[in-house]
Amino acid sequence: MEVDLDFNRDLILTHERRFAGHVAGEVVDKPVLAMWMILIPVFFVFYFYQLKRYKSGLKDFSENFLLTRERTLDAVWEASTTKTSADLDRVVELSDIPPEALDHYRVWVELLADHYHSLIQASGGSYDELVKTAYKKKSNYLKRLEQLNQVEADLNTALAPLLPGDEETIETVIKSIQDSVKRLRQSQSKEFFS
Repeated sequence: MEVDLDFNRDLILTHERRFAGHVAGEVVDKPVLAMWMILIPVFFVFYFYQLKRYKSGLKDFSENFLLTRERTLDAVWEASTTKTSADLDRVVELSDIPPEALDHYRVWVELLADHYHSLIQASGGSYDELVKTAYKKKSNYLKRLEQLNQVEADLNTALAPLLPGDEETIETVIKSIQDSVKRLRQSQSKEFFS
């Protein structure tokens, strides 16, 4: 049976978009509406301003979170359809990663591409079926997730000192993102192989 590469690409991309949305929801702080704000119009307006910024922050976070993932998936999809090697050099070139962290970034892109290649070549009617077909056992999938978590942590460690801003805040945000990603991946692995 021939694998539908376009369908698989769409399944993977849809999953990655949802995943990015979940991570954004856990990482970006949502403003809290206090009851007294409703009674004082100027504070109520301020709350809606914060809510608008929050929604914009979610969108920006998700888009940035997806950027490399989408480029890598596109490279893997194109290589699969043309039966060539994925142009990962192009993915790396398109990034704005500082040279000091470029090697870590390349390692992450290569592992991500390998993961996407496994999924895009699998057969199934849903993302979880692709995962089950590609990885066969939960332990295989968990091993790949652990590898992804590690190379992402290595990249974040290399990037942290190069980012503008307060070092403590940057570390807190990076830790929050990493914890969220690990938790969501672990939860999904239980769902997929239950």
